Amino acid sequence: MSSSNANALPNLIFFPEDRQLVGLNNWAVFRDHVKSVARSSGLDKYLDGTISAPAAAPTAANATFVVTPINSRNPTVEEWELRDARLAGIIYQNIKDPRSIGVTQDMTSHVMWTTPTGEYENTSAAAQALAKERVQQCKYVPGTPFEEYFKNLEGLRKAANDMGCNVMDTEIRARFLTSLSKEYLWILQNHGNRTYSELKKTLIKYDMMVQSTNPIKDSSPVPTALAATTRSAIICDHCKRVGHIRKNCWARGGGSEGKGPRWYNAPKGMEPSLDTTTAAVTTAAPSASVTAAVTYDFCDTDPEDWDQKLLPW
Repeated sequence: MSSSNANALPNLIFFPEDRQLVGLNNWAVFRDHVKSVARSSGLDKYLDGTISAPAAAPTAANATFVVTPINSRNPTVEEWELRDARLAGIIYQNIKDPRSIGVTQDMTSHVMWTTPTGEYENTSAAAQALAKERVQQCKYVPGTPFEEYFKNLEGLRKAANDMGCNVMDTEIRARFLTSLSKEYLWILQNHGNRTYSELKKTLIKYDMMVQSTNPIKDSSPVPTALAATTRSAIICDHCKRVGHIRKNCWARGGGSEGKGPRWYNAPKGMEPSLDTTTAAVTTAAPSASVTAAVTYDFCDTDPEDWDQKLLPW
């Protein structure tokens, strides 16, 4: 920020974007930055008005000019003007819209500082209380990804701290744990003693593990047995079985009569005629398994249970 020279002025510093004064919502963080810069550069007494502008004094023609340290309580007029102007420049450059709050570039650093202080300090207490209440109202909703919840909670914590609150990790950890419903009490039992950062990391990993164990949806355009599960609610109006429509029905009178595989058992009284069955075996047998997978719902049940559970009859 400045050189090792005790008399050197600080550079004209620009704060990060979110630390430049916009309004009440980030007044506290702007205030703390300005105070930090003023103190670290030796100009904090200019900021609070302790070192005021010295009166001009006549000097002898042969007087020797002695440079005072930057934090001297007795600067010359020229030194005071230069040092005060530098601090005022830092404040002014880091206010997004200075004129909207009555700040002008020709003010002294002390006047420039007390203007927004008077504007925001009187109303900040109510704003801080409201910001802390928002943190307290951030309850965990069952089913919400943990990463999403913690991101929202930390955003509310930052907003509160930017207004001058001091919301610590222990507070948002407590807010999370006390908002858990019964089905999530395992978190309290198994991880209740962890720090906030450890708890957050553990639960985000847990979410990732859960997601990795979920079946991956097939994005291929080729129909599969898994894709056929959506047909389980379809009922054939011909044979009254589940999983297909009349035009795909293998029973007698159906649109695909006799085209079923060898293991197909038609409903009683609806057996396909011998001619259509023979033709189906010779022409369609190679694709029977594919047809079955597409048309009927096999799910993941063992083959020996097909007749009782999975085939549409």
